[in-house]
Amino acid sequence: MILLLGFIVYALVTIYPCIRTGYYHGVVTNLAIVALFLFAMVHLKLFKNHTSTTILTTFMLNLILFFHFIMEVDWTIGMDAFWLFILIAPFITDYLAGAIYGTIAASSGLILSYLCFRTSMLNYLQPYGSNMVQWYPVIYLVTMIAAAVISYELTAYQIDKKVSDEKIAFYQAERTGRLKKLLSVYESNEQTIRKYKHDIRHFNRVLAGFIQNKEYDKAASYLQEFDSMLEGVTAVSFCDNAIVNELLTIYASRCQKLGFKPRIRAVVPERFAIEETDLTSLVANALENAVEAQSHLDQDKRALQVEIAYDGRKLKLMTKNPSPGEVAFKENGLPISTRPVQSGVGTAQIKAIAEKYGGVASFKLENGSFVVKAVLTCM
Repeated sequence: MILLLGFIVYALVTIYPCIRTGYYHGVVTNLAIVALFLFAMVHLKLFKNHTSTTILTTFMLNLILFFHFIMEVDWTIGMDAFWLFILIAPFITDYLAGAIYGTIAASSGLILSYLCFRTSMLNYLQPYGSNMVQWYPVIYLVTMIAAAVISYELTAYQIDKKVSDEKIAFYQAERTGRLKKLLSVYESNEQTIRKYKHDIRHFNRVLAGFIQNKEYDKAASYLQEFDSMLEGVTAVSFCDNAIVNELLTIYASRCQKLGFKPRIRAVVPERFAIEETDLTSLVANALENAVEAQSHLDQDKRALQVEIAYDGRKLKLMTKNPSPGEVAFKENGLPISTRPVQSGVGTAQIKAIAEKYGGVASFKLENGSFVVKAVLTCM
């Protein structure tokens, strides 16, 4: 709408010098252009379709210019400015309607140049130089191709940027969710520590009483009970890597809420050659599947073993947990999901990330335990 309005204002402004100089042929042409763009604005308002409006308006504009060229009797005026405008038309139409439909709209200019310079219609026009007559249609064709390529590249960039922005937004939301879960773990730990800090003097007095009375068995039992109470505090430092540490802390807390303590061994440096999003997806998917499976088992059967280590060349991940039931596998080695809504996205993502880093991932059922292994080359 803004572009059309700009053309209308320009056409109206140019009417004044035409009237002042008595160039009424130009007045008629400019009025026709104003009427055309007003029609285009109405068409766009009614149908809300940039493509059809652009194609229709461009063809009609070139038709108006065609009549303007062949009906011009004053050959001293010159039509170069009109032909220059036609030359930039492909960039405008591609901007409005895209590379394909914009090129269709711009083809009206090619038809006009061919009709005027390569047919007998040339005899009805003012004299042009041989360069103009011979090369303008070719130059216009090259301009159309260039405009289409530029428009295509810009569109592809915008699409890629949109996908990239959506991916970044997704991982930011995922990161925010993990941080909220981690914060809840910290808050829970803080409350537990405050409670024990308040009661520690009472525990010490009771323990001192047992020792003073030489009731060593009771003292040992009391210490064991106190030690088991401290297990309610979730470990928050498994390794140096912040992402792995966050995920292990979150899922260890979930395990404790399910009534069991996972066995975790993590030796992962703060930084190594892997994208953070890939590391997050790899570890989170493995832990999510393992912990989710434990919720379907009796509490006394729940267990989880996690090992993740980086040796300076390869990242090795292993999770092992009791399986709630038999697991069927596809031909590609991926397990078939037993959830009501089957997705299999988690295991497929683990496999894809491992292969991305020149590694492998395996999924097996061994003696009633589901084992996930992944090895990635990260140098």
